[in-house]
Amino acid sequence: MIIILVSVIIILVITSIVQRTMLVVANRKRHALRRNIAKERESTADILTLSRDAVIIGTSDKEFLSRFTEYVVRTLKGEGGASLVCGDDGQFYGCSVAGIFPPLREVPPQVEQQLMAHTKKHTEFFQGLKMNFSDNDLDEMCGSKGYAFFKDSVPIWLPQKISREAPRLLIAPIKIGTTVKACIIVASKNEFDSHSLDEEDGLYLVRLAELASLSLEVIRVFRERQEYEERLQSAREEGMVQVSTGIIHNIGNAVTVAKLSVQELQEKLGVKQEETPEKFILDEIIPQLKANVESGSIGDFLKADPVGSQFLDIIKELIEHSVTRGIEAAKQLESLSHKLYHISEIIELQQRFVGELGTENLTQINRILDSSIKIFEETFNKRGVKISTAISDSVPEVLVDSSMMTQVFMNLIKNAVEAIDMEHIPGKEYTISVYHDKEVINGSEFSVVKIKDNGPGIRAEAKAKLFSFGFSTKGKGGGHGFGLHSCMSTVKKYGGMIEVISEEGKGAEFIVSIPVHKSEEKHRS
Repeated sequence: MIIILVSVIIILVITSIVQRTMLVVANRKRHALRRNIAKERESTADILTLSRDAVIIGTSDKEFLSRFTEYVVRTLKGEGGASLVCGDDGQFYGCSVAGIFPPLREVPPQVEQQLMAHTKKHTEFFQGLKMNFSDNDLDEMCGSKGYAFFKDSVPIWLPQKISREAPRLLIAPIKIGTTVKACIIVASKNEFDSHSLDEEDGLYLVRLAELASLSLEVIRVFRERQEYEERLQSAREEGMVQVSTGIIHNIGNAVTVAKLSVQELQEKLGVKQEETPEKFILDEIIPQLKANVESGSIGDFLKADPVGSQFLDIIKELIEHSVTRGIEAAKQLESLSHKLYHISEIIELQQRFVGELGTENLTQINRILDSSIKIFEETFNKRGVKISTAISDSVPEVLVDSSMMTQVFMNLIKNAVEAIDMEHIPGKEYTISVYHDKEVINGSEFSVVKIKDNGPGIRAEAKAKLFSFGFSTKGKGGGHGFGLHSCMSTVKKYGGMIEVISEEGKGAEFIVSIPVHKSEEKHRS
């Protein structure tokens, strides 16, 4: 009985000790977990700060990796570290060095000592240096753990003497998705009084590498967005220059026609005074008629005299010639007046275009279309292109920047004219038609413009990329590919749509739809 009692007591004591031990272990694990979570949060904040600074300053990936390498070495308490970038060929190239780190290429001992003593010089030597291992080698080496740890040894593709200066190495890739973009190497010694890297540090390095990959992705996206905005702004400015150039070019066309009209009028009215029909009647015919009237022989003179009998016909012919010349001169003056008025209209449009830049107002699309067509009037005449219009003046207003929409329509008209110029089949009658009216699309009212030409049309493979930034159908050197993309951006800005209907050899039709403005009363009803 005593033995049983002692056995129960022993079991209870052992159970209590095990439970306390498990509790202590659990508390330690929980404490370690909290410490690791806090450490990772702190690292996340630090690396986000690095990436934020990189975005604000506009640093490159290599500059970010350089600062990241310094941070990793400091955080893991290593002796030194290095970052490498993966090239398009899959090979690694030197990026930066931090702290005391042995060269990753064979160098003379004197050079090695200098490089290890001067981080800046080591980085300069290391940058762009091609390594003899690839992303596949790194993936194979790190395996499912995501890192590789070496103690008193080094990977086969690095100088073996590295283990003397850096007996412990941690290597981890930095990936975006599944693609290796870079890798980080951290080194430490085995000395008792300094921190020695271990497998646990490897797990932490993987977390840091993941944060770095996210930062690189953010930096890349921001940089691409910034470049896109800069190119888009450049395209808009170029579009404005094109509009201004087009306006000036068409003013030049109108001035040339006006100048020719003036020259032609001068030629018609520039006959010597003694050669005019009026002068002949006054100096030759009227004096003879007056003399015969005074002598009382006017009747015989006009009937029987060989010269006098022709006077009435001569007078009629001369007057008819004078009247014809006057009518032609009047037509020429009317044409000249029209050209000068057209020049005035274009100049007024240019002034309005400059004055309205960046200003959104309620306006009717038909006014913008009329202005755009007038600018190209002389271009149509010069090229023999017929323009037909069906423009409604009763479509409700739209809220747009008139200057930007002018740029859209001028771009589409200019593209139609250039497409016709590229084809230019002799004898073919080219036309551009402009339609505008209100249409209901998916239950909503839109102000719709259709600009159609009977030029060469657009190839099917080109149509899919037509509004892409940088794509041009004009071939190498023929265009920057900004125009249609800029049109698309402008139309989308005002909640509209732009599409193209085209078949190769059968012309092209661009359709622009802008939602009409709804008044408050309509909206409430």
